[in-house]
Amino acid sequence: MKQSTAVRGLVLALSLAAGAAVAQDAMTSTQVRAALTEGGYTEITDVEFKDGVWKADVKDANGSKIDVRLDPATGRIYPENAGATSLGEADIRAKLTAAGYTRIDDVKFDDGMWEAEADNAQGVRMDLKLDPEDGRVVSESRD
Repeated sequence: MKQSTAVRGLVLALSLAAGAAVAQDAMTSTQVRAALTEGGYTEITDVEFKDGVWKADVKDANGSKIDVRLDPATGRIYPENAGATSLGEADIRAKLTAAGYTRIDDVKFDDGMWEAEADNAQGVRMDLKLDPEDGRVVSESRD
């Protein structure tokens, strides 16, 4: 009896989490523009949701035109010209392995985020984008 209650609780928690993720992905381009403006960016163009993240062309505080990505769940902005990260390739591989990914390939730091290809727990090949500070998977899309 205890096990079935625990399983039901887990299913409910996962369902709620999935619902929250869907709601966050439904963030509008207007909300993205507002977040970028609050972040100090101007001349915001080409706002689109692609590969699990919001993308836009902007002008940064120095007046340089750059590409940025925005995490749809947290609103965190990843500018393409972001500097070095505290995590290295080995850290990213370890985090992905711990999260259940296998056949991890093409790990690289590009455009302000870590990227990798890997098989998820269901064996589906995925393109991944990861947060450069904590290695959290920000987006997962079919390869």
